[in-house]
Amino acid sequence: MFDKFEKYLYQTVFPTRPPENIFHFTTQSGILGIIQSREMWATQVHFLNDKHEIYLTFKLLEKELKRRIGNAQTPALRSLIVDIRKNLKRIDQSHICIASFCEQDDLLSQWRGYGNQGKGYAMGFDLGELRKIAKIQHFVLWPCVYNASLQLELVNYLIESWLKEFCDNKASHEKMRKIIDISTGQLAPILKDESFSEEKEWRLVSSVLTSKSPGFAFREGQYSLIPYYKFSIVTPDGKDCLKSIVVGPSPHTELACSSLTTFLNTQKLSRVEIKSSRIPFRNWK
Repeated sequence: MFDKFEKYLYQTVFPTRPPENIFHFTTQSGILGIIQSREMWATQVHFLNDKHEIYLTFKLLEKELKRRIGNAQTPALRSLIVDIRKNLKRIDQSHICIASFCEQDDLLSQWRGYGNQGKGYAMGFDLGELRKIAKIQHFVLWPCVYNASLQLELVNYLIESWLKEFCDNKASHEKMRKIIDISTGQLAPILKDESFSEEKEWRLVSSVLTSKSPGFAFREGQYSLIPYYKFSIVTPDGKDCLKSIVVGPSPHTELACSSLTTFLNTQKLSRVEIKSSRIPFRNWK
């Protein structure tokens, strides 16, 4: 079922003309860590800036399942939908880790939110290479879906897939929970409210993990330890998929470009293109 759903997602949400590069906005400490380690940190979704956004998918699923319960033609179908609805609540026990990218390399809202008020960087990665690396590491890379009609279409496809799977194969409750967890984990991270459509965000999404999964690390947060998963940005043959870096609209852009050039040379990344933001600097608050 999972391969079929992933194929459907690809056919439905992946653009016919995807961007060549996508950009990760980060701070000075962020770019140092990513380049020196050749790794990104995919953060557990419940520790994102807006941890509530992942629940959009569950609200849509809840609404559609309630509607289907009321319209069920047989007691058996109604009972099955009720069981599916009960198992949706287990998502809080799963760990999905994501890293965010943007189609645009010089967006004011991204500099403000993630680029240290313009004193950070936008790291441009080759989309095709990043997708290949993601597959090897059991991640997927999708554009976020902001359109409400398309979101509803995806939710209903998922529900239909569950009904077919559980009707055709008498699944145990444990197997049902696992299937619902994994397939919902594929969809939930990429549905976002339409008000965020300006971001044109892409998300690198891990498989659904548990607290016992190997590979978790932790960093210091404002209020607690934050779990994350390390993601390599190097191809199996040793090539970096980092192609360009945009220096944010700081008051000292030329100096920032110069120091970045020196740093990249020390990291054997002299081929990475360096550009300056086109946005005039303002002392944003």
